[in-house]
Amino acid sequence: MNQELQNLQAAAGAVLTEIAGTSVPSHFSDESAALQAVRAGVAVCDRSHWGRILISGADRIRFLHNQTTNDFNCLQPGQGCDTVFVTSTGRTVDLVTAYALEDAVLLLVSPNRRQHLMQWMDRFIFFADQVDLKDITDSTTTLSLLGTESDALLQKLGLDEAIAPSEPSRIAHPHATHHLVNLAGIETRIATGSGLA
Repeated sequence: MNQELQNLQAAAGAVLTEIAGTSVPSHFSDESAALQAVRAGVAVCDRSHWGRILISGADRIRFLHNQTTNDFNCLQPGQGCDTVFVTSTGRTVDLVTAYALEDAVLLLVSPNRRQHLMQWMDRFIFFADQVDLKDITDSTTTLSLLGTESDALLQKLGLDEAIAPSEPSRIAHPHATHHLVNLAGIETRIATGSGLA
């Protein structure tokens, strides 16, 4: 995890706990203020313990379409979906959120499942398949904005497109829609979500 982020969290009163091998805040010293921020403002929730796997290669869409329960063939860059990796007998391997990028698909996977899922997917990549898996969990961070004023904060940061699409035919806040932006010099992907992850 980003040590700079951990230091900032600790300075704000975070009590850190280890989940899935990653230190994340379990709570802050003023829990009532955090609850109030969710109810009437904005709270930031560190979800860095959720795994992030980047799948690239020319066959990535076909591979994911065949290995999961959702239709990846219709996804365009900037769109996403929730999907389930299942065994040949229909048992759940993991429920993930997938974000279609220009040249890859980014998976947000359950804590404690990223290594298992990497190994599981690797078993189904054959010699001629053009599919590459990369675990980017340790080099990235996942944060969630929670609360009634989340949209207002994004607007204040100049990220209106992330919350109100400019195309009239698009529904505002379609699930798993995402945008890559530069936020204070940091490449940041902003996505709508259900709180699943």
